[in-house]
Amino acid sequence: MRKSFRRKLTGSYLLIILTLLLIAGGMTYSGFKNYYLQNLEQQMTREAYLISDLIKYMQPGPEDEYHDLCTTAARDSEMRVSIIDQNGQVLGDSNFDANLMETHKSRPEVYKALHGQNGVALRYSNTEKVYMLYVAVPYSHQDQSGAVRLAMPLSDLTAINQKILMIMLLALLISAVLAVLLSLFMVSRISGPLDEITAAVRDISAGNLKRRISYHSDDEMGYLAYAFNDMSENIEQGMIELSQIKNRFQALLENTVNGIIMIDTQGTITYSNPASLKLLEVQGNITGRSQMDIINNYELIEIIGKVKTEMQPISREIVLHQAGGKTIEANIVPIIDGESTSQGILAVLNDISELKKLDQVRKDFVANVSHELKTPLASISGFAETLMHESGENKETISEFSRIIYEEAQRLKILINSLLELSRLEADNSEINLKPTDIDAVLRSALNLIHHQQLPETINLEYIPAASKPIIDSDTDLIMQVVTNLLDNAVKYSSLSGTVKLQLEDLGTNIRINVIDTGIGIPDHEQQRIFERFYRVDKARSRKTGGSGLGLAITKHLLEKLGGSITVASKPGEGSVFSVYLPKQRSI
Repeated sequence: MRKSFRRKLTGSYLLIILTLLLIAGGMTYSGFKNYYLQNLEQQMTREAYLISDLIKYMQPGPEDEYHDLCTTAARDSEMRVSIIDQNGQVLGDSNFDANLMETHKSRPEVYKALHGQNGVALRYSNTEKVYMLYVAVPYSHQDQSGAVRLAMPLSDLTAINQKILMIMLLALLISAVLAVLLSLFMVSRISGPLDEITAAVRDISAGNLKRRISYHSDDEMGYLAYAFNDMSENIEQGMIELSQIKNRFQALLENTVNGIIMIDTQGTITYSNPASLKLLEVQGNITGRSQMDIINNYELIEIIGKVKTEMQPISREIVLHQAGGKTIEANIVPIIDGESTSQGILAVLNDISELKKLDQVRKDFVANVSHELKTPLASISGFAETLMHESGENKETISEFSRIIYEEAQRLKILINSLLELSRLEADNSEINLKPTDIDAVLRSALNLIHHQQLPETINLEYIPAASKPIIDSDTDLIMQVVTNLLDNAVKYSSLSGTVKLQLEDLGTNIRINVIDTGIGIPDHEQQRIFERFYRVDKARSRKTGGSGLGLAITKHLLEKLGGSITVASKPGEGSVFSVYLPKQRSI
């Protein structure tokens, strides 16, 4: 490549210089030739006028005197001299017998001279059988006039032109040699730094990031060398930083408890960390092998294929029966570049076997405790109710105690039912009854249900319907339970003169149900925890209102079964807004 560049650069220099030399030589040769021809014409014109002046001093006599004058003038000038009268008849000629020559009146140069002008012509001479240069001037003597004509063979002029051409070619040859030497010198000066830069680029491409260029100059090549050194330094620094990031990232991937597997678009595993090998119970390096050879779980392979096709992430719990019945949380996401083109699949596998066991133990405990408490609580409730109707000496005391026993029993009963409901929802073994639902009618029914309960007279319930009556694909009973739970909480935590609003909004593909109260509000740091089981913002107030601390947790689980979600916006002392989002169309 370097030699090719030198050759091209040298050839370009030579072509430019030789072209200029040829153009300059041709113009110089043409100029010299024209200059010499003009000087020759002027010289011949002066000689012709000199002869015409000599004719004025001649006495009229025989034509031999014209011949002698022509011969004498031709000897001194080495040119052919002719004297022609006004009729075109040759009176004398230095080379031929005038009596034998035809009339010259039609000759161009003679014609001009006979009409008082200088005549010049380049043409073939029929007399001498060669190409001649003719110059003719007018003369007049007493009552006689005519023309004096001088002629020179072009062979003499050609010889002179050849000498000039030889000198020009010699000058061109010397100039060409100098041009070659100059071109080689200039190419060496220019390509030398380029050779160094090329060698430096080759070293950097080979991994030598310490390589620098030592060329220093104030021209563009110097700026290029400086920019190259600066670029090399930046690349070196960037590679160091990338290496550090790579090492940290590699350490993170190698030591994380999550199994990470990368699969390309052809189904080939391109990366796997030790945790993934442990989860899948495989040994050795699996990079470059097919996913079908490594992953022995049909459900996981099916999810990977679905993500590859639909380009949407999927998160699912999977039991690896081939790996001892481990339960993993598989998060499969597509790897997409900036042009929305798939680059493969990223699988993050998390072993949640222990968490599932602990969760199952907790669920079993709640179910068992609830079952064991339900029977004695029923007896307590029955005896307390009977005691309230007994008469005796301490009737008021017996009645008061009985009422307390009854209320506490009812409170425990509500708690147990809530625990059973939450356990049932978390088990996720119940089916939902999806059908077209008039959500406006459901909300109005929920308001009527709250009205028939022991609602404080000072609390105002308002309903704000949507502009249209949306029909959604959902479970009426579950929506009713969600809305009544939220309305019940809003009523319990509102002030006695407060207002509770139920609002329905149509958002196109979704609907939004807002439950707005003017109650005590929820602090910012507690808003993220209110959906946890048994969590209460105001413990004392919750005991007074009889809340179990499970209502919002149950509501959240119900909405998850319905494919919806819930958010809260609240400020202490200004009330709260619970917003429920439900899709209009949903499949099981």
